[in-house]
Amino acid sequence: MLGSGHRQERHAAPAEPWSGHGRGGKSGMSLVSIEHADGVALVRYDRGGRANALSAAAMERLTDVAHRLRADTGVRAVVLTGTGTVFSGGIDLSDPLLWPTGTDVLEQHAAVERGRALCDAWAALPQLTIAAVEGPAVGGGGVLALALDLRVFGRSAHLRLPEARLGFNLAWGGLPRLVSLVGPARAKRLLFTDLRVDPALALDWGLADLVAEDGAAVDESMRLAGEAAAVPPLALRMTKRAIDAQADQTRLAHGDSDQFLLGRLLRDAAAAAKA
Repeated sequence: MLGSGHRQERHAAPAEPWSGHGRGGKSGMSLVSIEHADGVALVRYDRGGRANALSAAAMERLTDVAHRLRADTGVRAVVLTGTGTVFSGGIDLSDPLLWPTGTDVLEQHAAVERGRALCDAWAALPQLTIAAVEGPAVGGGGVLALALDLRVFGRSAHLRLPEARLGFNLAWGGLPRLVSLVGPARAKRLLFTDLRVDPALALDWGLADLVAEDGAAVDESMRLAGEAAAVPPLALRMTKRAIDAQADQTRLAHGDSDQFLLGRLLRDAAAAAKA
């Protein structure tokens, strides 16, 4: 795997140019680190013990990483994971850029669009993408995992999408991706009940492609990514694009950001009325 023999390189900020070198090396940036080995990029996201909640800064960095990887022809497969025992606990509601308290509707709309841009950037990668899920993948964290091609769950992992029960729709393009994976009835069950999808159920429903022992989701994902990286790169990209063209229903999600914002405004109005 990615052992101590790999040469390490550090970049101080995500704005630094993507060097393209360091195959078998490591490039670091705030909140996100990237390791390269044999045509596979391993992207780790770390909020430092904050349940890997998605802040605006983290979302921008992860989006930037996806754009950079898209242009990197030396990368044939990508693994995304959270650091520690949490994939992601969802958006950081304490971040004013994601949960603005003002009355500017355009500002609130821009906050919702950050998540859509993040998930679309990862879904658009031409390489095979794999989410290595250890622990919870909740809300926006779960939607991000759905944007990748494959998901490997650790045995203690689970997925929850509580948005509808909190008064919102499932935004960020997550709803059509969920329905494509599990079908309409199961999507409704997941969204309208307080269902925690454990690894066994995720595997049965097609939300997980493999289940690994706790702590081994990254290793299993890297194994799969290594197999994909052995496929001739043009064939992999063309075949993935053809499959995605057949399956892509995200074009039907054009209004999901507006629907989410409506839920937010109605919720705020109800809270104000009770005050």
